[in-house]
Amino acid sequence: MKNNVFKRSIIIISFILLLICAFSSVNAEEDNSDITMMTLSKGGIVIHYPSNWGYSESNSNYSIMSISKLDSIDSAGVGQVNINFEKKAVQGDFYTFLNSTYNSMQKDSSFNLSSSGEVMINNIHAYEYVYSSNQNDTIKAHKAVWFEKGGQAYVMLYSAPIDEFEDNVYVFDYILSDIQIT
Repeated sequence: MKNNVFKRSIIIISFILLLICAFSSVNAEEDNSDITMMTLSKGGIVIHYPSNWGYSESNSNYSIMSISKLDSIDSAGVGQVNINFEKKAVQGDFYTFLNSTYNSMQKDSSFNLSSSGEVMINNIHAYEYVYSSNQNDTIKAHKAVWFEKGGQAYVMLYSAPIDEFEDNVYVFDYILSDIQIT
C-alpha cells in the first residue's frame, strides 16, 4: 500500500512539474503576432523579410539593398544588425575572385574566419563564409553567402554584434531559403 501511495505521489509531482515547465515555455515565447512579411525587389533579387526589419543604408559601394533590424538602426541610418546584398562584375574566374577576397581578409588581424564551405541556394551553387571582425573595439559576427550569375558576383552578408548574432541569424537563413534571383 505504501508503494502505491509513493508511486501516485511521484506521478502527481511529475505531472505538476511537467505543467509548470509547459506553462513557463509558453510564456517565454516571443509574441510575433504583429509581425507580417514584407517584400523587397531590387537589382535582380526579390526577398521576403519580417516587418520588424526595414530598408537601411549601407556603407558598401556595391550594395544593391540593405535591410536591418529596426531597433538596431543608428542615427546615420545604418543597422547594427543587418543583411546587405551586393553585386559586382567578376573579371576572370569567380572562384579565383572569391579566394582573393578572403585571402586578403585573412591577412588583416581584425578578421577571424571560422568556417567556409559550399552550399546550394535555389539550385545555384554558392559558397558560405562565417567570420568575425573587430573594428573600433566592436566585435561583429558575419555570415556571407556568395554565388555567380551572368558574370556578376553576388554576396548576401549578415552582420551583427557578436552577442546578437545567434538571436537574429534565422532571418538571414529564411531569406536565403526563399530568395528569388531574376
